[in-house]
Amino acid sequence: MIKQTHLTRRNILILVALILIVVDLLIYILALNDYYLIFSSMLSVNMVVFIIHFICVYVFPIVVSKIKASKVFWGIVGPFFLVPVAIVGWFLFFYDNNPDYYYLSSPNSTQTLIIKHSNWSLGETNHYYDFYQSTAFPMMKKKINKETLHIMTRYTDATDLDVLGVYKAKWSEEKTVRFKSKYNEITINLY
Repeated sequence: MIKQTHLTRRNILILVALILIVVDLLIYILALNDYYLIFSSMLSVNMVVFIIHFICVYVFPIVVSKIKASKVFWGIVGPFFLVPVAIVGWFLFFYDNNPDYYYLSSPNSTQTLIIKHSNWSLGETNHYYDFYQSTAFPMMKKKINKETLHIMTRYTDATDLDVLGVYKAKWSEEKTVRFKSKYNEITINLY
């Protein structure tokens, strides 16, 4: 005899929780190995994962509760407990200096270097750069630099890309890119 299982709200929530745990572990393991998921500058993987977690943390107690009073408690009082989580999440995930991405192709178009750049200005301008290389998977990128490149400028109207020297980049054998500007000189080796 075949045992039938019914998909209840509780079983669905348990399944969703397990899927979230697997996704969290996957993202964590990828980050430990310098692989990151990059959709676009408008949509961040961190933002999507945070929103799903936030909704689940709010919905789980309501659905799992068996007593009506408990459901009302979590439905009405729950948001007050979740406000600090939302504020911390906003600062950690949503506010990332609004990074932009620039795709730099090699002369023969065999390699593409992805430059994540942002800046912060308060008297002087701090420019931040991370370099990524495409992988076999479309949204997965390999981070090339271990630490974020930081360049500080004063009294300039140059863009992030001008400060790095992207428009005068020199490629060597499709594997090495050299950026040179009056602010900095750096060589990036692709794998």
